[in-house]
Amino acid sequence: MYSALIVAAGSGSRTELGYNKVFYEVHSKPIIQYSVERFLDDPEFSEIILVYAKDELDKMRSVVTDQRVTFVEGGKSRQESVYLGLQHVTNAVVFIHDGARPNLKQTDLDLLKSRVYEADALTLAVQVVDTVKRVQDGKIVGDVPRNECYFIQTPQVFVTDAIKTAHETLHSSKLTFSDDTSLYLAYHHGNVLIVEGSHDNIKVTTKFDLLKLEELL
Repeated sequence: MYSALIVAAGSGSRTELGYNKVFYEVHSKPIIQYSVERFLDDPEFSEIILVYAKDELDKMRSVVTDQRVTFVEGGKSRQESVYLGLQHVTNAVVFIHDGARPNLKQTDLDLLKSRVYEADALTLAVQVVDTVKRVQDGKIVGDVPRNECYFIQTPQVFVTDAIKTAHETLHSSKLTFSDDTSLYLAYHHGNVLIVEGSHDNIKVTTKFDLLKLEELL
């Protein structure tokens, strides 16, 4: 059995909504409901931990009502929120997912599960399709091989003890990481397996993403 750790403690300022983007409704359902239900509907997930933003517990409970969900108050950053959520994970393997990434398909989740024991860590990702350039001072200075570049997504999957140790060790440092694979690699210096996902598994960041979700969901 697996644990799902869903992080939904951000503010979503770049969407210009004026409130946490996970509460934005697409087809009369908040984004966070889509994200949580993907794991609730999968019987292999016996533990679902939802990390919410300070002062939003009542609102989150009004949206996510399933009794199988454990609510944990998040921190000032995504990194701290994951750290706090991990304290409540009890299964040997944890899937860490963005609450603002509601279009995760069961096929992609199944693909991750089928490869979960091939490495201590793995992540969904999609290969970059556009030409990528290196730029300095607004000028192109070189090419980046496109076949070496991927957009990293979630879920990201870890042996729980390994990602806990990495977070706990780096928690008091001033180092910051944009995602959990970067933090994991900074501590363990191991390998993270790329599992090819879908370009439709988008994370809501801007107003354009909200419009795209209307079509995808």
